[in-house]
Amino acid sequence: MRRKKHKLRLRKQVIMCIPVLLLLIVLTVGLIIKKNRVYASEVVNESQSEARKEIIDVVKLSDREFFKNLDETLEKRQKDNTIIYYAQKFNLNVDKVLEIAHTLTSNYEDEAFNTTFAIAKPENRENVGPFNSFEAGVVYFIRDIYRYPARFDTTYEEIHVLDTIRADKKIINKTVYLDSGLTYEQFMGKICDLFGVDKSLALAISYHETGILTSNLFINSNNVGGQRSTSGWLAFDTLESGVISFVLNFKALLENFEIDLTAENGMLELSAVYVYGNKGAGPALSWLDKVTYFQNKINEQDLFTIPE
Repeated sequence: MRRKKHKLRLRKQVIMCIPVLLLLIVLTVGLIIKKNRVYASEVVNESQSEARKEIIDVVKLSDREFFKNLDETLEKRQKDNTIIYYAQKFNLNVDKVLEIAHTLTSNYEDEAFNTTFAIAKPENRENVGPFNSFEAGVVYFIRDIYRYPARFDTTYEEIHVLDTIRADKKIINKTVYLDSGLTYEQFMGKICDLFGVDKSLALAISYHETGILTSNLFINSNNVGGQRSTSGWLAFDTLESGVISFVLNFKALLENFEIDLTAENGMLELSAVYVYGNKGAGPALSWLDKVTYFQNKINEQDLFTIPE
């Protein structure tokens, strides 16, 4: 009887241990699976990290190339915009002007162009440069193609869009404003700076020659400095084109007659050339006195600063 009870107790204990053993087995299997998953995840993550690193390196390289190309594109576009801006001031055919500029500069990559900024045929480049900036080269090019289209294998009819003089000056409190929003004086100073011309002297001459911007030539013909040719007084499509032509003509006058404005007799020679066309004709003292008066007044003011 006692033995029978003992067997029943053992059987009962065995039955009670079975769930515990099953639980231990399940937990053990779970831990093994989890460990394998962690290991697999680490392997995958490491592999993905290496792949991601390679992708990032490629992307960085592509970015560098992209932004380099973008910078070059934007730079060329800015050059085009500069040409367009000044071509419009002379009422020129923008597409034709850009075509000629691209051809003469090999899309701005020609070595001779990049060292001189002279946009001209190879045989003429030495006569029109070098310039201190791309903008200066553009301004000269636009004025040159406006006056001498044959130099660029084109014609007046092909290069000019309109032959209309814009005489509607915007005047506020006796100050003349250009379409760009700059004052007459600010634009004059900007163009003078491009070509190393004394801006206070150039402005003083234009004040004297135009009766302080009130003459018929100034108002109706955009002639800012008494500019004339063998056929008579010159007229310009816009005030900006009149200013540009005046500054370049003034610079050419100083160079052609070898006038040194820093020399003691420089201003005397300038007066003789400007009034009589001959350096040896003797000074034009009345002209000189008036120009000097205006220059002194100009130097007392801040007329050329362009606000940021």
